[in-house]
Amino acid sequence: MFNTLREIAVVVGAIAGVIGTATPLIIKLAKRTKQWSKERDWNRIVEQLPGLIVNAENFMQYTGLEKKEYVKSRLAVFAVKNKIAFDEAKFDAQIDDIVKLTRNVNQRTKDKIVTILE
Repeated sequence: MFNTLREIAVVVGAIAGVIGTATPLIIKLAKRTKQWSKERDWNRIVEQLPGLIVNAENFMQYTGLEKKEYVKSRLAVFAVKNKIAFDEAKFDAQIDDIVKLTRNVNQRTKDKIVTILE
């Protein structure tokens, strides 16, 4: 098959070159795939937020903080069931942003007057 040591060296060099070129590409692909997976998981959890917030708002006898804890606990259960890493701090901010937005959109007349006076 190979007649000389030189031919063997050329083939080994070519194989080493291919491996050397492919290794960084495979590493980048693995990192990118992991990032896509995290983003997909984040989106799956975020999709649960509106419904949970609406459910929590139906609990009239509870405070806003208790409602928020309800939502976070339900998100954590969803994450565990679906084997998703749950970052509580990230969702604290996300829930606060949604609540702040809904308060601004759905202001009552008496709240608008207070806002103007502030």
